[in-house]
Amino acid sequence: MGGTKRAKGGRGGLDEIGAYKVLPVRMGGARDGATHYLYFRRHSSTREDPLLPSDRTVFLANLPADATERDVRRLFRGVARVARVVFNGVVGQDAIKAAAAHARMVAELAEAMADGQQAAGAGKKKRAKKAVGDADGSEAPRPVPRPQLLESGSSAHVVLLESEELAKVLAIKPGAIKEWPARDGDDSADPLEYRGVARYIYEHRAARPPADLLKAEVDSFMAKFEESQYERERMLSQQHNTPDADGFITVVRRGRNTRNGDSGANVGAMSAADAREAAAKKKNVVFGNMYRFQMRERKNNQLLELRKKFEEDKERIARMRQSRQFRPY
Repeated sequence: MGGTKRAKGGRGGLDEIGAYKVLPVRMGGARDGATHYLYFRRHSSTREDPLLPSDRTVFLANLPADATERDVRRLFRGVARVARVVFNGVVGQDAIKAAAAHARMVAELAEAMADGQQAAGAGKKKRAKKAVGDADGSEAPRPVPRPQLLESGSSAHVVLLESEELAKVLAIKPGAIKEWPARDGDDSADPLEYRGVARYIYEHRAARPPADLLKAEVDSFMAKFEESQYERERMLSQQHNTPDADGFITVVRRGRNTRNGDSGANVGAMSAADAREAAAKKKNVVFGNMYRFQMRERKNNQLLELRKKFEEDKERIARMRQSRQFRPY
């Protein structure tokens, strides 16, 4: 805000701090308002970004926390036409959604460039007018983005329509832009453009709807859910015991104890818990009334039985050798 030490600009231009130009704007009314300082310079980067061309992009810093794309467009109205605003430092921004939005913007830019190469000059002017408005600064109809909050002292990259307009922005005279764009009559009726306390009150009420409104939404959801369930059951009923074009019948489960076919057999389903319980009962039937010493005795008896059979086989083989009837090969 105020109290910033600034270096004077030359030739009647804006004051400068380093490479940044200082743009003072008035926020609020004449009585209770204050001066807010915006800092901007030409965008420069070591890596070229197709979304931020260096010959048409302005880096704008120290934006208000509730700044929107519409505010930035109105701020430069009469000086330059804004094609796109890319905010930095959005509070609560999802990294995955941000990457998806960036990819979508790149695809739209590539498509626009391909269309521009195929079109004539008249077509180009028509598309440019549709995208960013008339040359006098009027805005084309477009959906208003969802309100967002920026970090304190956040910044944005402002992409202009023409490269010549970048020079106009950098050569702004003091007084060319005096005030931060205020809300007009249309904005005051649009909840997406609420500012300050009005915005927080609206969000608080939106998060806590009245009981009758909540009941109406729940009833509507349940009616749609029941309708979808009825449609699903109707489709299953049509498929029951109905042969397809190849003569095959799709087996449709209609219930746990319902007959699914003409053979009279019942087709049921068993959950994982029921399967574990049945296995436990089977195990108890086999080993339920046997003690540990009984299990040891049973294993010892099995081992003695194997040894007995082994000795009998040895004696049988010895007798066959004596009678020369043993031919292993």
